[in-house]
Amino acid sequence: MRSLAAFLRLVTPPDPYQALFLFGAFCLFISPQLRCFPIVPEYAIAANLSVYQSWLRFSVSARLPIFFSGAAAFFFCFWPGSHHLRRILGFVLLPAFVGFIALCYRFIYLAQRPDFPHASVPQAAPHNEAWAISTVWSLGPAVHVIFVGLVLVLVFALRLALRVSSLPVCLTPLGHAVPDHEAVWQHILVFVWISIVCISAINGVTSALLWGFYSLITRLLHFRSFPPQLALIIAASTACLAAIAAWAVGERRWTDLRRFTRLPQIKFMLLGAVFPIAIQMMPGFVAYLADRIHWAAYEFSTLAPPDFVSYFDSPKLVYLWYLIGASFEEIAWRGYLQPHFIQRFGLQRGIFLLGVAWSAFHFEGDFQKTDGDYAVFLTLVFRLSFCIAMSYVLGWLVLRSGSIWPAALTHGLSNVWTFSGAYALDGRQSVYTTRIIIAVCWGLLGVALFSYWPPSIVGDSPLPDTDIGTGAARLDVLQ
Repeated sequence: MRSLAAFLRLVTPPDPYQALFLFGAFCLFISPQLRCFPIVPEYAIAANLSVYQSWLRFSVSARLPIFFSGAAAFFFCFWPGSHHLRRILGFVLLPAFVGFIALCYRFIYLAQRPDFPHASVPQAAPHNEAWAISTVWSLGPAVHVIFVGLVLVLVFALRLALRVSSLPVCLTPLGHAVPDHEAVWQHILVFVWISIVCISAINGVTSALLWGFYSLITRLLHFRSFPPQLALIIAASTACLAAIAAWAVGERRWTDLRRFTRLPQIKFMLLGAVFPIAIQMMPGFVAYLADRIHWAAYEFSTLAPPDFVSYFDSPKLVYLWYLIGASFEEIAWRGYLQPHFIQRFGLQRGIFLLGVAWSAFHFEGDFQKTDGDYAVFLTLVFRLSFCIAMSYVLGWLVLRSGSIWPAALTHGLSNVWTFSGAYALDGRQSVYTTRIIIAVCWGLLGVALFSYWPPSIVGDSPLPDTDIGTGAARLDVLQ
């Protein structure tokens, strides 16, 4: 426990209020994805559909400045400028507060109308300030996280004004900083910020371009055999991110690309295929084991035993197209960025922090249609634990093989199972139970790999090299 506490201190900012500021930025950033309407019966919505649709359009518009305030808060975490307090007040607190007040005022006004969909009659009768507060609070997790985000950012701004906290958010690197490495590190932080904030814009642009290209090809050549559109969008978007990562790492981008795209030994490719298949089947095995024990204890003489095969399913082959997007993603994160994270923070801490940044890259799509506060918390915990745990396994594959292809295969097959829903258990387990099992399995696998087959760490170059004869990876970092 002491070692774990010491490690957690190394991967968190020295000032705990900086972590609260980061969490406040996260709350503001994800608010457009969350439910912003009371839970009411469907018949109440159907009877007043026009009012409901009008509110949805307004709520989306009012939350846009809140989204941009969260993106600005992430930016100021690393580049606060000389007038950091003024920037936080003008670009974070002000737009978030204006959007929040607009949501509250508009919803209170609509809730007093007789044609507004209500869950019950008492909710339709306004009384006093307490009624107004409870009415606004019934909007759901979107309002809750906006309020929490505003409070946390305001507390940090007050500490900045009193000069008891500071920006930027930073962690102590290993050794002495080299000017050239510092310049590259600033570019890497730019890439991380773009991957978190701008991924929706990149997806939108690539979607428009691909749709135009698809329309042109089908009209000219009458050729309709295309991969799934979502797979193409993901592949094009991650290819753009890989190009930005190549810009971020500087002049050695082509040398690095040739190095980590070498063909690895076949045993590492086999491991890259076995790891995700085994882990994605674990929820089914756990469900079968639980049902088998229940059957043996209570239904042994009355019912047939559970059918083992029915607890497993194979993914759809069409989802193999998602291997392309996973390959570009691994080029960016494990190929270009991982060596620099390890060089700056050490092996364990570097992979952990890379996993945190990689999990933040998925935030824009993780919280869509989240209905409750507990669901927001559980989704955040799962995303962080899953990406950090998987980052250790993927990082180990890259370090041991000297190539990103085994990690790309592991990542891609995991995505294939996820998109095809092959691990779904038809009500035998909850979604959160399945996610917990998968995250725990990745974590245990990462611990086992680094404990019993740790990668070699020697040399004086910040980037991985590979001995073609032995397949052993070498890296210039201190553990």
